[in-house]
Amino acid sequence: MKIVAARQNTVHRIPNLARSLFLFVAMVALIGPTFGANGLIYYNRITSLNAPATLRRVGGDGTGDQALPVNLPSPIYPTISRDGRFLLVTSPDPGRPFKISNNVFIADLFTGALGRTTSYEDEVVLDGALFARDLLELAGKPNVSSYKVNFPYHKAFSPDGSRVVVMNLFKSGSVSGGTPFDPGASTISSGRFPVVDVYRVADALPDGPYIFLAAQERDGFNQGGDGIDWHPALNEVVAAVASDIPATGTSGRTSMEGTVLAVFATTGISPFLRKLTSPVGQADSFFDVSTLISTATAPNDYAPAISPNGQQVAYVRHLLRQDTRFDGAGIAPLPSQCSIRVINYNGTGDHEVLRLTDGLWITKVAWSPNGSQIAFDVSPQLVLNGLNSLLGDVTQSAIHLVNTDGTNPLLLIPGPAAYPAWSPGPPSRPTLQITRNGDDLQIRVDGLTPGQAFRVEGSTLLPNWGTLLNTSASSSSQLINITPNPQASFAFYRVVVL
Repeated sequence: MKIVAARQNTVHRIPNLARSLFLFVAMVALIGPTFGANGLIYYNRITSLNAPATLRRVGGDGTGDQALPVNLPSPIYPTISRDGRFLLVTSPDPGRPFKISNNVFIADLFTGALGRTTSYEDEVVLDGALFARDLLELAGKPNVSSYKVNFPYHKAFSPDGSRVVVMNLFKSGSVSGGTPFDPGASTISSGRFPVVDVYRVADALPDGPYIFLAAQERDGFNQGGDGIDWHPALNEVVAAVASDIPATGTSGRTSMEGTVLAVFATTGISPFLRKLTSPVGQADSFFDVSTLISTATAPNDYAPAISPNGQQVAYVRHLLRQDTRFDGAGIAPLPSQCSIRVINYNGTGDHEVLRLTDGLWITKVAWSPNGSQIAFDVSPQLVLNGLNSLLGDVTQSAIHLVNTDGTNPLLLIPGPAAYPAWSPGPPSRPTLQITRNGDDLQIRVDGLTPGQAFRVEGSTLLPNWGTLLNTSASSSSQLINITPNPQASFAFYRVVVL
């Protein structure tokens, strides 16, 4: 966003010209309704499983619902920066219809600029050689022996906004006797593995190696990879990772597969810091007359969201329940049991906020800007091939609110509405004033974010501009003194907010 000011020898014309130019520039910013103190919630509307997602935003009080056009094929899982200026979404690459891998894109809600901030590609092995090729271009080619595709759904900004952390759920597969598009003629083995990556926003390149490769594959019985968030002040992230967890009960089992929240550093050679949650499973065996009954309950903690002050983490716990009376073998999961919980960042005070009825699913939670409420999406559990999956039906999802003490749950956005991200509000538009200060000019810029970088540029020959000052805002208002060149009959000055 460029804030433009001008200086001429006729000094009394400067303020009028500055105002008119600023108003012209301000019109290119996103225009929408006025929202209250409750901020904005960004979310997805997905009308069918085959339809592209659309991006929308609504006031935290449920007013002013509107579409937010983004020039991407299907922007999903919105994530907002904590100052409300930048938005991350995951989407297929524009203009790449044969590419399966998605990437993370960043939208500047202040300027409207859109860019890519990750660099994932499809990978295939052709005749023993590894290539970065759009996988769907290879339909019918029998010399594909393996492939890898990427789905970086969950992501978050670093405290200074220069990096993003991404939970990439990549899928790899090996192929023999055919192509990856003809399972009937091929033997295909594939798996899904969550990997945590950190990327630089400036150039969409990795900032060092991956942080953590999940030790356990996503096999339908854990939720490793379902969520990640970056602490607002520390170079630490909280991620959902698959893990063996302790078990109690009468069956004699001492452990089972589950999912925990863990804290990782984003720098250094030893990223794992500690487990944040400590769920415990339950496994029981007993006789019903002459029939041996076995039951198991495996907690899966996922969808972490760190509070605005960094002191608490909200998350979802899903109890994956199995019972031999349900399917005979005790393998198929029963309908879901999901609850919202909050834990202190130091691992203390873990408690339940709200529990849903059986068969309902939560995918994502988000804190209100003042930390008093939690937004969450609720949908029927998706049933695939007759089995209860670890997914919700987003076409029937709706967004609800609840106070952090569990009181006053209410429907905010009726379906279809999913994946809420709560912002303090639309990005502020700095205002500009220019006054005479002796032989100098004084530019006052209001509405800045402390720490926000900007520069002052000058020109006597448009469109050639030179940098006069590079600095960062020390407060929401900044005063800048300009000494005009007395040899120039006129000059233009502008402030470029970065």
